[in-house]
Amino acid sequence: MGQYIILHDMPHADTQTWEAALDTPVRKLSLSLAKPETADPESGFLTPTAVRNLVDQQLQVVIQHGFGNHNPFTDSDYADMGAEFTQHFADLAMMSLLVIKFDAFTFDQIALCKEKQILFSVLPPENITKEYIQALNERKVTAICLDFIKNDSGTTVMEQLRKESLSDAGFEITLSNFMFPLVETLAHAPSIPYALQHAPELLQGVFCHAGTLCHQQTAETLHLPWQDILSLCWNLN
Repeated sequence: MGQYIILHDMPHADTQTWEAALDTPVRKLSLSLAKPETADPESGFLTPTAVRNLVDQQLQVVIQHGFGNHNPFTDSDYADMGAEFTQHFADLAMMSLLVIKFDAFTFDQIALCKEKQILFSVLPPENITKEYIQALNERKVTAICLDFIKNDSGTTVMEQLRKESLSDAGFEITLSNFMFPLVETLAHAPSIPYALQHAPELLQGVFCHAGTLCHQQTAETLHLPWQDILSLCWNLN
């Protein structure tokens, strides 16, 4: 059974205090997995094997304790694969620009994020409100929603993978296989434009970037101004 590496146990009031409190040096490239809020989510997004592949690339993978308690794998399975653990979301937000969560980030979690943070989650379009968009844009984060990524027939990736999976464990594996190259690209990318060029599927999923809503359907539904992600990342004039 894997031994948990708890980076630290207490939340801290501000980023400078968090940084000063770290006992373990943070590697240059890091990503974080936040535990879900829902009692029985379908997946953790990445399997322990996928985490091992990221660790083998010299990426630090930091997981919130309890992440593995609601999917086919346990925290110990992830610890065996080289993941490190912390108790608090505040530490994840401080340590990694890329934070991944199977269900929606809460308002309290968004408030802990810093500018240029990348938040990748499942977020059904009907659950997106004006207040949620405002919270994301005030932090100037890049928010990516898996529910917005569709195949050529217009079916969401989530729906497609569920149909193709014969069991919950099969869904976990197929979803992880889909997510892995996207996460890998985002973790290594020096910028969002670089990530979008190397993983074009992300173009559909990015719905807020650097303080601007950039998803047309959401903007029309909520009657909000928006700007295309391509024009936000590149000067198209």
